[in-house]
Amino acid sequence: MLFTVAVPVFAVATRRARLLLAGLFALSLVVAFFTKGTHDSGDSINHYLFARYAFAHPLNFLDSWAKPLLTLLAAGPAQAGFMGMKAFQCVVVAASAWCAFRIAQALRLPVPELAILFAYAAPDYFLIQFSGLTEPLFGLVLVGAVWLAVAGRPGWSAAAVSFLPFARSEGFILIGLWVVYLAWQRQWRSLPLVLLGYVLYTAIGAVAFGELGWVFGHNPYGTISAYGHGEWSHFLRNIPNLLGWVLTVLFGLGGARMVRDLGQPARRELPLFPAELLLIYGSITVFVAAHTIFWAMGLFNSAGLARVLAGIAPLAAVVALNGLALLTEWARTETARRRIQLVATVAVVGWLFTGARNAIRPARDFSRAPDQELAQRAAAWLHQAYAGQPLPPIAFEAPYVAPALGVDPFDAARCPPLTKDWHPILETLPVNSLIVWDDVYAQTEAHIPLEMLQQDPAFRLRWHDAIIRDASHPDRGTCQLAVFERIK
Repeated sequence: MLFTVAVPVFAVATRRARLLLAGLFALSLVVAFFTKGTHDSGDSINHYLFARYAFAHPLNFLDSWAKPLLTLLAAGPAQAGFMGMKAFQCVVVAASAWCAFRIAQALRLPVPELAILFAYAAPDYFLIQFSGLTEPLFGLVLVGAVWLAVAGRPGWSAAAVSFLPFARSEGFILIGLWVVYLAWQRQWRSLPLVLLGYVLYTAIGAVAFGELGWVFGHNPYGTISAYGHGEWSHFLRNIPNLLGWVLTVLFGLGGARMVRDLGQPARRELPLFPAELLLIYGSITVFVAAHTIFWAMGLFNSAGLARVLAGIAPLAAVVALNGLALLTEWARTETARRRIQLVATVAVVGWLFTGARNAIRPARDFSRAPDQELAQRAAAWLHQAYAGQPLPPIAFEAPYVAPALGVDPFDAARCPPLTKDWHPILETLPVNSLIVWDDVYAQTEAHIPLEMLQQDPAFRLRWHDAIIRDASHPDRGTCQLAVFERIK
């Protein structure tokens, strides 16, 4: 006589989730190994550099702009170069997707393992793995804190979210939601733990800087933005760029389902409803609203960068799964529900390969950027020109020049500054030193136009090259990079 043992649905979903996550994590590592893209040439590289040279310059660990939590956790992996940084980010995204799955599982959403797939299928979120940016770690701390809350560990959740501001500064705003949630749940013992991260970093900084208020005193973001301001709809219009259109529709349906459930007393009485409402939907709403206000009103040095939305991608995956649940509610049979889930899943993944602007475009997304290609060419020329002898001091503003040359940008002797108080200080550069000028950072950050160096008799041009900025749009001009030597 044969006996069969029924495997709990919970265990089956967990097994499928592990297999799915393992496959997607392996895919990310393979892409990370082969891709030459870094998502952008500015902040992505700078965050990597802060982590890469943190052991040589320990104050990097407390740099407010670099984000202390990211520098701390990425410093080890970054010793393996930018590939180490990308591998670290792949781990962060995998952990975030797993947390999204556990949240979906706790909320009893159908096919909770799809939360993992939805997280990876968000185009911008998938691509940001291959950068040095702060958004993935911010997303992990946020979704991890939510998971701990729905798992019935309010103290751990409060402690985790207390470190959110040290991944990205918006974390200070979102901590307020945890205060409301913990008070609503009468978790008075857990409430003080939302200050844990601030207290620890304040104490460490007090020893390093000799000041207790360094967390806010070293704030790098001015109240009035130097980047101007933009439209109120900017970040809402960019949600499809984060998620792709199919996931955006499911995301919108998930929000609609929550609005509907707010009017159902039985739904509001469920134990996890406060956490779902405040910590998932509340976090997304407050995050997007804050960035909308900052950009529209020109506050806190907001540059209107749509990539910041990647920080809410893991939670957005849970909301999108809730939207899929709303679609399946309309099905009358289990077969119909499965068909809806299958069609939606195929559509979410299929969107990535449509070639749409907010899908994956390998030539655009996995290739080295033109300005980085120029930096590599300049580095090759410099190593050839100074073969067998050490490079002279090199000043530059473009962050990618540092990894291209293999130099420590925080070593003032090898990489002297080009500016002081936002003004050029070319006269302080030693004779025989070099300037690597580029047409973006040298002009906007150092305020040094090419003509200034060309017309200055103290400098002579050693190397110059240009490359089309966008091969698909040659009319958009070229990137330029030049190497000058100070001769007197």
